[in-house]
Amino acid sequence: AVPPGRRAVLTVGSEVSLAQPLLLDWVRWMRGSLPDIALRVHVDVPRDLINQVASGMVDLAIMYAPPHRPGLKIDLLLEEKLVLVTTNSEARLLDESDYVYMDWGPDFELHHGMNFPSAAPDLSFDLGPLALSYVLATGGSGYFRMSSVRPHMEAGRLHLVPEMPQFSYPVYAVQSASSDESVVGPALAGLHSVASADIKL
Repeated sequence: AVPPGRRAVLTVGSEVSLAQPLLLDWVRWMRGSLPDIALRVHVDVPRDLINQVASGMVDLAIMYAPPHRPGLKIDLLLEEKLVLVTTNSEARLLDESDYVYMDWGPDFELHHGMNFPSAAPDLSFDLGPLALSYVLATGGSGYFRMSSVRPHMEAGRLHLVPEMPQFSYPVYAVQSASSDESVVGPALAGLHSVASADIKL
């Protein structure tokens, strides 16, 4: 049901690793710029999230590498970079003794394997914020999104490992092709605006 004083309810979602800061910043933008739209905010794993968009349970979702399906509209939001960072300012190579492997999906796994064929990390994560928190707390290195590590690099807690490969990490907005454009359209425009601001932060 639509709450009193609101013209519509919009359910927005994201993958867990994209909830901070992008989903949070978007929700803040929505509350300030589209106050007549009530919001439900949902975070889930990619497979469930894409099914929820397809079924209409979620109106608009932020995802990495969503599968193309009939009935879905997919917009490129931003092209992030995954970069190798370390707590050791002297590091010049991928050091397996303290390397934390973050599973950024099949594309990353493929390109990582091509660039580091002999790497056999013994610690891996499938949630970026958790892996980054581990590296910051205990020391080490790993591949993370540039936007999430930039503040730590500026503060001197993390350092970019020079001349190491960087990998593309495109982020998309996914919606049902049958969604209400009068509601989803302004929300998507705001998401594009927030995404372009976040990538420059």
